[in-house]
Amino acid sequence: MKTGRMNLIKIEDLSFSYDGKKNFLENCSLAVGKKDFVSIIGRNGSGKTTFIKLLAGIFKPTGGKIFIKEKDISHYSPAELSKTIAYLPQNNISFMQGIKVSDFLLLGRYSSKKFFSFSFDSKDREVVANAMKICGTERYAENNFELLSGGERQKVLITLMMVQLDISSSLEDKILIIDEPLTYLDVNNQIEIFHLLSRLNRVNGLTIIVITHELNYAMKYTSKCALMDSGRIAEYDVPEKVINEETLKKHFLINSQIVSFNSNPLILYDTIN
Repeated sequence: MKTGRMNLIKIEDLSFSYDGKKNFLENCSLAVGKKDFVSIIGRNGSGKTTFIKLLAGIFKPTGGKIFIKEKDISHYSPAELSKTIAYLPQNNISFMQGIKVSDFLLLGRYSSKKFFSFSFDSKDREVVANAMKICGTERYAENNFELLSGGERQKVLITLMMVQLDISSSLEDKILIIDEPLTYLDVNNQIEIFHLLSRLNRVNGLTIIVITHELNYAMKYTSKCALMDSGRIAEYDVPEKVINEETLKKHFLINSQIVSFNSNPLILYDTIN
């Protein structure tokens, strides 16, 4: 897909193997432009989480190349990469006991600290305050992280990612990669999380890549959609070209009808093939 925006991520013929013998991912290629909001969809086991772990630098490719801002990802140091890419996994932090949210968020500043520097200064606290204000999490500042609800915790974790990327500076060449942000959340919190992500993308210029099983949200909020199937990228385009009745039947094995509700596309699921 052609775009006038700078490609923050370019992936060429990416492959990955867990055992060094059989590829779990292969021949994956795509480009993510500056300020894109990309959803990654697909059935369980299609390779979505493995794919984004490669993009985040957690796994190393078996073959192919990943370029971040036109630089091979293997040439970044972990500290350097963490200032450009923030990765929020699905099974996120659950062991933070007895720590206030404001103190917890300071942990996002470690990537900006010098080696052996364990103290936080006024700059660190300013970044945390700005991130809480922009993400709407100021009211949780004095709460214990462990006592937050699922939705509140997810908002705070997104705030942590914004602290890591330093939301006080421009986010227009930075990337948030997030795996299934809606797990265990009720509908109200699901909508709030996607509203927050959409605002960070539209207002702050943050490039976002999100794995989601909620296809209606992918159609409503994201600007591009990658459909994965059996370790390959089967489709990559604007959501309305990727998520349609034909692809849902072919790749998800379901019958469906896509209708319009308040000028937004809405998937009505029918029977399983």
